[in-house]
Amino acid sequence: MVEQWNWAGAHWWKFDFHTHTPKSEDYGKGPNQSELKNRTPKEWLLDYMKTGIDCVVVTDHNSGEWIDELKNALKELELEKHLDYRLLYLFPGVEISVNGGIHILAILSEDKTTSDINTLLGAVGFRGGKGKTNDCTEKSPVEVIEEIIKAGGLAIPAHVDQENGLFKEFQNKGTSLEQVFKSKLIIAMELCDISVSKPVLYTDKKLNWAEVLGSDAHHPTGDKSPGSHFTWVKMSTPSLEGVRLALLDGDIAIKRSDNFTGNPNEEHGRFIIEELSVENAKYIGRDKPFKCQFNPWLNTIIGGRGTGKSSLLELLRLTLRREKELRALPESIQGDLRKYQEAYKTRNDDGLLTEDTTLIATYRKDDAVFRIQWNYS
Repeated sequence: MVEQWNWAGAHWWKFDFHTHTPKSEDYGKGPNQSELKNRTPKEWLLDYMKTGIDCVVVTDHNSGEWIDELKNALKELELEKHLDYRLLYLFPGVEISVNGGIHILAILSEDKTTSDINTLLGAVGFRGGKGKTNDCTEKSPVEVIEEIIKAGGLAIPAHVDQENGLFKEFQNKGTSLEQVFKSKLIIAMELCDISVSKPVLYTDKKLNWAEVLGSDAHHPTGDKSPGSHFTWVKMSTPSLEGVRLALLDGDIAIKRSDNFTGNPNEEHGRFIIEELSVENAKYIGRDKPFKCQFNPWLNTIIGGRGTGKSSLLELLRLTLRREKELRALPESIQGDLRKYQEAYKTRNDDGLLTEDTTLIATYRKDDAVFRIQWNYS
């Protein structure tokens, strides 16, 4: 990515779908557990900031107790201007221990709170201890999924190919597996080993869930720590709806860290038009310059008749001194397009420019930025 260019539209965001805080009973498991369990919300957030993670789903075992504390700590870090602070999007969530022995991740929108997680846990019939995994919901997997969706969230079966995973635990329970596969509410799963064979029933049902990867981090360091496993997600400003749409798009908007190296934001052409600025045209740019920013990938211009689709293209053509291309077109079409190059004299003239019109295209070639200016006069 070219530095200091926050382009319009979608970016790729480094997203961890599965994390744990000290509120999970097994966080920090090992000889230093008592010390690690005393880590603060700020320390936890900085773990992810230091590794360049952009978005984190907080998914403690059957608990949302740290959601509100993390939100407050995030605000404090920003106000303190901590040296390691970077923008981080928090998504409230929970890893639910479900009847039948499987775990399901619930991801809620950014505005949800600890109270919303508690409400969800009540709705699925989880009566066990917060942060513990030795109890499960009263409701079935399908019912739990339905409650998550009803709460406005996303339901993602956790580590499906490992212990407490849907594929692993239900491999000999065809009826239970089929019930989940029949649900139209699941659009993604957390798959830890991308090479693992999926159940025959999954293939027979022609399912194509997005395959995401999370760290499932229970320690600040080690093989499964913050930043160790993540998923690149393509969207505009991170939001639950943006995540949902990316998951529906599948491989074109999802890249796993175990199947992709590098930064996908850097994978675009060397020659890019960043922006078109229009000043003092007939209808636009009169009070202030009209600016249209572009994305380094596909740009689609959508609008009804008379909304400016052709104007944008033709003014850009004019700015880049490519108006000679029109000579190859039939004369009738050339006549229709001539208005984009002419200044109007009277109210009824077709010309869309004025004698004071200035057009500026900002253009990037590798790391260099250029501005190409066109003046009518």
